[in-house]
Amino acid sequence: MDTNKLLESISKKLGALIALNLVSMNSEVTTKESVEMLDRFGLTPTEIAEILNISTNSVNVTRNRIKNNKNK
Repeated sequence: MDTNKLLESISKKLGALIALNLVSMNSEVTTKESVEMLDRFGLTPTEIAEILNISTNSVNVTRNRIKNNKNK
């Protein structure tokens, strides 16, 4: 793995940790908001599903709904 890819991977995971910390501080955050935040950090649907303990299909559905609502 070259240096740039390694740094990108570390940055993505650090962003996810920051997002999760924010989510844990605010228990009123919805699954939709969590998916949206983690998606913005560039995580894959599989990674998001593992973090939030939901199915990959649920993540994909949520991401599509978010995308469709932004296009309206």
